[in-house]
Amino acid sequence: MADALLIGGGGSTAVASEHLLVSLERLRRSSVTCATAARRLDPLTAATPGDRWNGTGAELAQAAAALGRESEALELLGGALRTAVDGYGWAESRARSWLEGAIAPVASTVGFLAGRLGLSLLPSVLPVVALAAGAWMLLPASSRDSLSRSSTAGVERFAGTLLDSPATTEALRLLATSVDDAVLGALGVPPAMLAAYRASGSGSVARTAGAVLGVGLLSGDRGRAPAAVARAAPPVAVAAPLGIADRVARIPDSAQPVRIERYPAPGGDRFEVYIAGTAGSAADGSPLVEGGEHPWDMSSNIALIAEHDSSSLQAVRQALADAGAGPTSPVVFTGYSQGAAIATLMAESGEYATSGLVTVGAPTGGIPVTGDYPAVVVAHDDDPVTALGGPQEITNAVVVTAPRGEGWREGDPVLAGHAIDAYRETAARVDASGAPLLSETIARLPDGRDGATGDALSYTARRLSGCDPRSGAGGLR
Repeated sequence: MADALLIGGGGSTAVASEHLLVSLERLRRSSVTCATAARRLDPLTAATPGDRWNGTGAELAQAAAALGRESEALELLGGALRTAVDGYGWAESRARSWLEGAIAPVASTVGFLAGRLGLSLLPSVLPVVALAAGAWMLLPASSRDSLSRSSTAGVERFAGTLLDSPATTEALRLLATSVDDAVLGALGVPPAMLAAYRASGSGSVARTAGAVLGVGLLSGDRGRAPAAVARAAPPVAVAAPLGIADRVARIPDSAQPVRIERYPAPGGDRFEVYIAGTAGSAADGSPLVEGGEHPWDMSSNIALIAEHDSSSLQAVRQALADAGAGPTSPVVFTGYSQGAAIATLMAESGEYATSGLVTVGAPTGGIPVTGDYPAVVVAHDDDPVTALGGPQEITNAVVVTAPRGEGWREGDPVLAGHAIDAYRETAARVDASGAPLLSETIARLPDGRDGATGDALSYTARRLSGCDPRSGAGGLR
């Protein structure tokens, strides 16, 4: 059986097991029940006709007093438990901040040494590489194929075991904030300038991604290039979703990366938009070309983490306009991986009347939710992709971390913790949770309990400047 969900967010640094949160709610309810029972007994403590010594009333008064004491004791216990949870969250937050500050100078030193050692060792390494390549080419084709398969399987096994680990995910989350320090150290930036850079608060995952994006733009990267969408099929009838699992189940694949559902409402249509994760191949099944025609690539990922309008985000915006959504339209955004980053940025953009946000596998720790709408962020503790956005900043969203409790097994994908099928299973656990903070947030999401029906539209997308960067050709396809 999977371990309990860990629940945090809601504008607080506190993080607690769902079982602990359920216990806190039970303590609160028990305290209220005892206090209510004591108040109801109080009128019965008066003397009854024919009872000269009022024995019954005295017994009831004792019972009421005992219930009052129990109510106070339960309230104190709940308060102490809540204080402990808040204190643990505060201590964890402070420890994380200290670690980030301690890692930064180490990262810059490692970057400096790596840059210098790499250049000094290069003349020695190149001949060895050349000899290895020559020996490889002299092997029979059958031997090369066999070694290639064995090495590929070994690399997959090692990578899967390494990456499918909560410790790896947590380490990457901390290291993500120090990438800029390592790069600046490798470039030889003096320590005094690095210290001033850190003191200014300029270091962040978003700014690092912004720098990478800037370098990419200079070299012809198309992460922010214009995109266009087209309807993939006529509208189909659909019932409104219920909860988290129903929404996650409707997230499309990257071949048709945007799905929009519109539901008639008295004040105007409301919308649900579902956004796919990063594509593994081109729309026709061919290998994906970074910066090519398909907008759901790593070029768009970098732009999103830098909080820029990526090609994929532009495509979702166009799809919503095509479906009829405007600035006053209520929209619930649901996304996975890259789609989760798009969903978060669009929900926070103020371009729509956001009425909800659901994300799974999101690299959005540095993009907190500040709006007053129900938002649920779901992450696996062994999903390294969620660490790429850095540590989770204080957010109004309810953040659910699911311990999967499963090690990597033969046949699993390398990033087993990031698989959409695994998140679909976790989404059902989220809906079933009895933790008040989570269940109350889910209840605030628009749903189909009133039997609402609408229509669903699916969209394909392409990058308008999406010529193959390896071909040297320009123009549109």
